[in-house]
Amino acid sequence: MYRSAIANAKQRYYSSAVSNAVNSKNLWKTVNGLLHRSPAPSLPSLPAEALSEQFALYFSDKISNLRSSITSDSNSTPHLPRPTQSSVEFSAFTPATIEEINKVVQESPDKQCNLDPIPTSLLKKCIHVLAPIITLIVNLSLSTAMFPQAFKHAIVTPLLKKPALDKDSLSNYRPISNLSFLSKLTERIVLQRLSVHLSSNDLFNNHQSAYTKHRSTETVLLSVCNTITNAVSKQQ
Repeated sequence: MYRSAIANAKQRYYSSAVSNAVNSKNLWKTVNGLLHRSPAPSLPSLPAEALSEQFALYFSDKISNLRSSITSDSNSTPHLPRPTQSSVEFSAFTPATIEEINKVVQESPDKQCNLDPIPTSLLKKCIHVLAPIITLIVNLSLSTAMFPQAFKHAIVTPLLKKPALDKDSLSNYRPISNLSFLSKLTERIVLQRLSVHLSSNDLFNNHQSAYTKHRSTETVLLSVCNTITNAVSKQQ
């Protein structure tokens, strides 16, 4: 009787956890959590202090090399076709309201960073008290056109691109930057205002996909597939 009750309780718990996964990403995350599966961290065989210095130098040099390889040509543009010209000037950011900050915070995922003074889940519970202060910080950034230096700090974690790659080669890693919650919150407020301006004035490139409303990565794949199919039909 006892074993049967335990088995039924586990079955109900597992079934509820899987059925509440709203998409495939959450489903796999839930399944891996239930099965206690987590990938072991893969890092080169070096002492911790030397390892952090090696990664810092490698990622810094990689950015410097990338910047130096980009040539500035005023006659060329990456936008094809060119975006339409707008007579509407974007001269200032609209200040955020306490209600807007409250809404954005509550809709944010419970992710956090070691730079955060408190967990995001606790911040959400205290947002009715902290919203005026956070709103003031965000609006100061918008009005002064200054992004606080503390918001630019990130916890950078090297992640092996594929499990089968050589873990002792730094080129097989990509940096994952984890910013503080207030930094990402300020970015979301800025993004909302820029997106409204660009979309309302038809300034988005017609071929822009991903991070654009109604234009996902799936949309661009369908567009490419349709273009190829039409070309084949016309014997091109």
